[in-house]
Amino acid sequence: MRHRILLLLVAMVSLTAITGCSHTKQLNKISFVTAIGLDKGDSGVNVHALIAVPGKFSALSPGGGGGSAGQLPNYILSSEGTDIAEALFKMNRDTARDMNFGHTRLILFSEELAEEGIEPYLDLFMRREEFQINPWIAVTKGNTKDILQAKPEVPQSVIDYLVDTFSQSGSDSMEIFPIYLYQFYSYLNAPGKTPYAMEIRTQKEGNHLRLNDLGLFRKGKLVGTITPGETKYLQMVIGKRLRSVSLTVMKKSYTVLGYHSKNTVTEEGIKLDMSFRLDLDENPSGTPTSVPQMIEQESVVADALQKDIEGLIKKLQQLKTDPVGFGEKYRIAQGGDLQADEWIESIFPKLPVQVKVIVKIERTGMLT
Repeated sequence: MRHRILLLLVAMVSLTAITGCSHTKQLNKISFVTAIGLDKGDSGVNVHALIAVPGKFSALSPGGGGGSAGQLPNYILSSEGTDIAEALFKMNRDTARDMNFGHTRLILFSEELAEEGIEPYLDLFMRREEFQINPWIAVTKGNTKDILQAKPEVPQSVIDYLVDTFSQSGSDSMEIFPIYLYQFYSYLNAPGKTPYAMEIRTQKEGNHLRLNDLGLFRKGKLVGTITPGETKYLQMVIGKRLRSVSLTVMKKSYTVLGYHSKNTVTEEGIKLDMSFRLDLDENPSGTPTSVPQMIEQESVVADALQKDIEGLIKKLQQLKTDPVGFGEKYRIAQGGDLQADEWIESIFPKLPVQVKVIVKIERTGMLT
């Protein structure tokens, strides 16, 4: 009896050891794809996969260590196919490791591909179970591989930098307006809203990244962009949570302390009411602004903001894009169904726009 128990214990220990070893070995045979870049190819599409080196990421490292200090945290695999599925098949065939997409945080499209239309490519990412539905979507100026192989100084990994920026834990700014894959895909067929995506560029010999304009899409095709300043207004029109934002009007700088936005959309037009609380950044050594001057400034700033916001909405009308979601308000006001093409092509571009802005300037600095 004691002999049988001893044999059972030995078998259990052996099984545990074997399982542990096989797990470690299996982990080292997996390519963890953290980002995917898509460019137009000669016969289809070029796919670039950013692969994380497990030893450089504690969450992926078998020993939980940081790996070799001199080892790069990523490497890139590239392949071309008539479509994404064929390119990924070739890529997986040519590597000795299984490809895992559970950690993919970003899908990049080149501007050239985005202008032709990205809806056919998104279908694969939404349908196949190995992909998550919540990576961010972005577009690039030039080749997506240039973005993936950039080497930001802090953090060391390009995907960590972009995750920090898009999650707004590293760049808490209203100039950054990220969008997830499932949101982008949903807006493609929504009757009252169109998708958008941040544009990423390289600068300083490709070692630094810059999130610049916001790309606007119609029917899955990139049709134009708005500037970082216009992106700030866009988020405030939508009513997004206030993040770090400043405004410059007549060579004076203001910090936005708070704002309120309300819009109604009917057959008569788009009516937008906005109010702002601003902090005036004054030179401490200069002459303090008097109360009458402050009231006059409030009027000047309100007029400037009104013109800027009206200009933004008219630009959206000209591009026939609706990232705000005015169409959904219009559909509800009409109490019925709304066809996406009808709203974007016929109704939205012709609606009159009326913007009313109220500004209250406060001085929150210390009094001396």
